Amino acid sequence: MSITKQFQTVARRFILIVVSLSVLSVGLLSFVLYETNSIRFGGDVSSSELQEVIRDDEAVVEYLESEKDFEAHFVTIASLIKQDLQQSLGEALLLTTVLVILIVTAISYLVANYLLKPVRESYESQERFLQDAAHELRNPLAAMSLAIENANKSDTDKDFLKTMRRQTKRLIRINEDLLYLERRTPGNRISEVNISELLEDVLEDLQASITDKKLNLVVKIQKNVQLKIDPKDFIKMSQNIVENAIKYSKSGKKLTVHLSQDKQIVLLVKDQGIGIPEKDVEHIGERFYRAKNVGKVDGTGLGIAIVKKVLNVYGGDLSISSKTNHGTSVKITL
Repeated sequence: MSITKQFQTVARRFILIVVSLSVLSVGLLSFVLYETNSIRFGGDVSSSELQEVIRDDEAVVEYLESEKDFEAHFVTIASLIKQDLQQSLGEALLLTTVLVILIVTAISYLVANYLLKPVRESYESQERFLQDAAHELRNPLAAMSLAIENANKSDTDKDFLKTMRRQTKRLIRINEDLLYLERRTPGNRISEVNISELLEDVLEDLQASITDKKLNLVVKIQKNVQLKIDPKDFIKMSQNIVENAIKYSKSGKKLTVHLSQDKQIVLLVKDQGIGIPEKDVEHIGERFYRAKNVGKVDGTGLGIAIVKKVLNVYGGDLSISSKTNHGTSVKITL
């Protein structure tokens, strides 16, 4: 998920919480006022209540005394008046509460947006930095790589040049991975593609690394597995998974790559390498995070983050199981 999308999610939740708390506060206040003032719908006026109401008006008291036989009639009239008054007050309170809630909601929304403004600017600044840094690094890194390759043809300090070449390649890989992670939208060439052939191409490209490690590659790829995806996204995802398996495998061990399709498409890559410590497994996929036992093995810490980005775009699941010194199994379900 990009920084912008992360901020939008946080912002929506923050605004929802602020507005909800404001509405709840208004509702509770209205309820307290309702209870405190004893506003009720219904309820009759008793004879004693009627006497209490009119006791300060001597003319009314004198009149009711002279018409004592009609007291019950007066009580009924007073009850009806009370009910009408109570209903009017109740409706007025309800209308007022609704208006206040609408006003408070609007004010809360504006205040929440105002409070989030510096946070939004910070998120946008961070995203611009990542994009600008990746773009600005591309050209000088390419120039450095070319200069090193040219210098390597001579006999001048080849060990130094070898180190420089390795570090330059690493910087270029980080740059490419950051650009990919910060891409705002998925690939624009989404189509129905044969990922069986794409996976075979990936394995062919990595064959030199597999040979160098003397790995026993066990491949089982179901033919003609079709998936609606940008080919570059599938290649990037599968390449990262297989590369990790090669890098962290022990020399001479088995490397398994399976691709199958039933109700779902499943890509399984399993190695017999150094494995991942249990406490590190849950963090795999966080940007630049690497397990504590990787030692000097080259890597950017962005590979699984890229895999998760692809799966998030196309709706897939990632499952990683691992045991230290016994290997790692990565399962992709699409």
